Amino acid sequence: MTLGMFNMTADEDELPHKPLSPRACIIVELALVRAWRWMIENPQPGFDLHTALENGVTHRLHETLFDVVFKKELVDGFNKEIFTIGTRGAELRNFDGSKRDLKPDLLVGFINRPSVAYPTQDWLFIECKPVDSDHTGGAHYCDKGIIRFIRGDYAWTMTSALMIGYARSGYTILPKLPEALVSRKKEIPTLDAPQPCQASKAGSVNEVVHVSRHERIFKYVETGKAAPAIIIRHLWLKRD
Repeated sequence: MTLGMFNMTADEDELPHKPLSPRACIIVELALVRAWRWMIENPQPGFDLHTALENGVTHRLHETLFDVVFKKELVDGFNKEIFTIGTRGAELRNFDGSKRDLKPDLLVGFINRPSVAYPTQDWLFIECKPVDSDHTGGAHYCDKGIIRFIRGDYAWTMTSALMIGYARSGYTILPKLPEALVSRKKEIPTLDAPQPCQASKAGSVNEVVHVSRHERIFKYVETGKAAPAIIIRHLWLKRD
């Protein structure tokens, strides 16, 4: 059951893969927000969201997303009829195989996707980064996060991806992210600056999702053609 989320007429050798629909991404974002709220309202013994390191926060988010929200079907549409569970820490290669041990933070898969060139690379790729005084929107979120989608480390077969920010008080997408991108025009070519997604809503634990579009700086080795632009959705979760 796909609920009209995918174009089912894909050429199985085509690059990039057929796009994920905004609807599919929005459902995942709603599920992530629900998981984050669950983490806040149901603190795990021995885990402090305010002091935990990046890897610990992401590990806890992954478990809550699938062991609670997915399992209990707490968000409409986020269920086993449409989605599959991505294994955290899976090792994947980059666009040309020069790197073979890349580990995206989170992967969300889909049931009944069209046949694609690389099923192992057909996911909603999610990269997570803290955003605070020690992890700025530029040097950390952009230079260690967004850049991975631009240079073909992650989501090189896809045309969209998701960035998550674990944001401290005082750190918001606007103006932090546009300012960081403006100063990185060469490294992260931005075609469309971050704009609010009209289908997204701010909540007590999250900002409105923003959407940006970027050129990519690699060519597919299979075809010699430049990879098309990628849409990156930005979900910033409030950490305090």
